[in-house]
Amino acid sequence: MRNAGLFLLATISGFSAADVYAQKTENPQDLRLRPISVTTRVFQLRAKRGSYQELTDQVFKMQTANLDDNERWMKAFKKTYPGFDIALLRSEKRRVFRTSKPSVITLAKHSDGRILELVMMGAQSPGEGEKPGTSLIPEIGMHFGNVNIKPTTFSIQHLEVESGMTYFYAITKLKMSPNDYVNFLRPNIPAEVFDGIDTFLLFAFSIDLDKTIEPARYIDERQSLQLQEKATRKVDPEIPAGIRNAGLGGYVRVRVEISTEGKVTSATIHYSSFPEINNEALAAAREWEFPSTLFVDNKKPITGFIVFNFAAK
Repeated sequence: MRNAGLFLLATISGFSAADVYAQKTENPQDLRLRPISVTTRVFQLRAKRGSYQELTDQVFKMQTANLDDNERWMKAFKKTYPGFDIALLRSEKRRVFRTSKPSVITLAKHSDGRILELVMMGAQSPGEGEKPGTSLIPEIGMHFGNVNIKPTTFSIQHLEVESGMTYFYAITKLKMSPNDYVNFLRPNIPAEVFDGIDTFLLFAFSIDLDKTIEPARYIDERQSLQLQEKATRKVDPEIPAGIRNAGLGGYVRVRVEISTEGKVTSATIHYSSFPEINNEALAAAREWEFPSTLFVDNKKPITGFIVFNFAAK
């Protein structure tokens, strides 16, 4: 009789019996435990003081599929933030849960003890239809390493997110002076190099609400150093003379996928303290080759890192 009543309710309401049963038995706790896979990318926006239009905190969104390489990211941002030089500083993958426990990323540390930090919270929202929605709340703030000084919040956003979408915005309150820029992001570079230049941070959050499949053969940063030694062809980035003569330096870690033929089939910036050569680093990484012996026992592609390191003059 219970199943018959369920079938009658489904028929009257226009849903199938399976739909109604699923709605009645779906456990809200399961939704809270389902992680939100977030790829956070931090970019720098840099321009000569007085040469650009004032930024806003407006949030933009695009399909992540349209941002599959560095060139497409730059093309999208150039339209949104004209007048700025834009470069990726870091990319970080995290799982955020719909609970009170946040996911925390330390973005940078100043020599005076200040810590620039990103805190991400997840929440279940009412949504727009029959299914509940998902909220991501990123907060960017500064901690001072002193219990007597309260942290400063530069930005907090409430994003109603969807799978397969990327949400990005600039932090207008976080304009870095040359001194703060080098102390937080460009160690060992003279601050005078960036005199008259304003730097802002731009955050992009790519969302995956489905089960994220990690690469079958993932090599971490330490193991990748051994992988680099085995390369049969190595190409260094060609650094423009103007950049080298300016006394700049740092390192760029490129995430690569290596096919069973030993060729690099994709390359993206994972971390960069030398953003002026990001494009050159990507071009060089795509030219690397590795021995086929890496795939004798396992035919699956390898995901790892190539690091380019250049000391500042």
